[in-house]
Amino acid sequence: MTLDFAETEVRPSALAHVAGDVLLMAETAAIFGLSQDDAHRMQRALLAGDASTQEELSRLGLDAPMQVGPPKVNVHPVRALALTVSQTCNLACGYCYAAGGSFGGADTRMGWDVAKRAIDQLIAGTVPGGGVKIAFMGGEPMVARDLIRHSVAYANERGATRAVQVGYSLTTNGTLIAPEDAEFFARHRFAVTVSLDGGREVNDRLRPDKVGKGSFDRVAQRIAPLLERRDRIQLGARVTVTPLNLDVPKVVDDIGALGFASVGVSPMISSPTGKGSLAGQDFARLLDAMTSCGDAWFDDVSAGRDHPFANLATVLGELHRGQPRSHGCGAARDYLAVDAEGAYSACHRFVKDPLGAMGTLESGADDAARAAFLDERTVERQTPCQSCWARRLCGGGCHQEVLHAGRPACDFVRGWLDYGLRSYKKMMVARPDWFDDKA
Repeated sequence: MTLDFAETEVRPSALAHVAGDVLLMAETAAIFGLSQDDAHRMQRALLAGDASTQEELSRLGLDAPMQVGPPKVNVHPVRALALTVSQTCNLACGYCYAAGGSFGGADTRMGWDVAKRAIDQLIAGTVPGGGVKIAFMGGEPMVARDLIRHSVAYANERGATRAVQVGYSLTTNGTLIAPEDAEFFARHRFAVTVSLDGGREVNDRLRPDKVGKGSFDRVAQRIAPLLERRDRIQLGARVTVTPLNLDVPKVVDDIGALGFASVGVSPMISSPTGKGSLAGQDFARLLDAMTSCGDAWFDDVSAGRDHPFANLATVLGELHRGQPRSHGCGAARDYLAVDAEGAYSACHRFVKDPLGAMGTLESGADDAARAAFLDERTVERQTPCQSCWARRLCGGGCHQEVLHAGRPACDFVRGWLDYGLRSYKKMMVARPDWFDDKA
């Protein structure tokens, strides 16, 4: 089902939203099914304003909880840590959030002293019996494979002394993966995300190396040992969508043809170079492409077949869990990043960005800065989020993108979530068992 982008631009209500015959309560993220007649009446009430909406909700036996002030922000112990082990990269993607991998500075690699101290602080702050995640990031992290291996061995050892379970992930461009790396990842049950932007022609244009040579063939060759170990590696591909690869169905099909069972796409909204960012009608085209790909996913999954498009599966799972958000992610709350020099930041996208500075390994994570960041960024304080029905689903969006690019994608986000709500109802009818493990 393809949506007319204009349909998503009807005045957003702060109280509720109707998508087809599904009613979303904006403040609680609760979902209700409506009859066709009730859905039409609710749509008319939403267009008439809050008073009519409240009256119609009362008729249905529902009350829309009014918005309250921002919640008291609680800083949680860090449970996920990104180690930026390499602030350098062998590729030269023009849109890279890390400005070519170096974050706008000199090429740098993390030393063992920094990695060790970061791991020590992470595990020391975790109660016995708990669990933590370590993500190896870059730049291109495989430039620092020896440090990754050393860090895993040390984290496992330190975790065992405190009965703390440690899980691992890695985001890579895939060009440097060797068979022995794949076996290492499998042995330690890594989640590995490979960055790709489409088939050969599209990917090589968007993801060249330093001398302008394409990277697709190298990635296709190097990921083979990862694919062979998918039973022990949680493997997925991540696509950055720019104006040059907006044909999402083709992009997903081309990457899926390599053997990936999961392909997620993410729009480029904030590029440090200004290259590759989506703008204006790009978002309308993206919404149309995403919903077309979602239709293909739905047709396959409802018929019991696999389809690699991850975005619709993700939003359906989140809708089913029904947990309203005050933030878009765990950045600064229970997730931090550490750069090569030992500085903490709110997440891996804030490395070297003073807007997300959160202390140092020397002085420890700055809990006051974390709390202030979270309090300022809570969706209850964001404009125009307070008047948007989707606020508790998106949580106000990516902090880094909003701070650097504003909110150019809000209509796209609402359109995608509207499509997700319609698809949720369809999936509950076609394959209710699909949600069995999504609670």
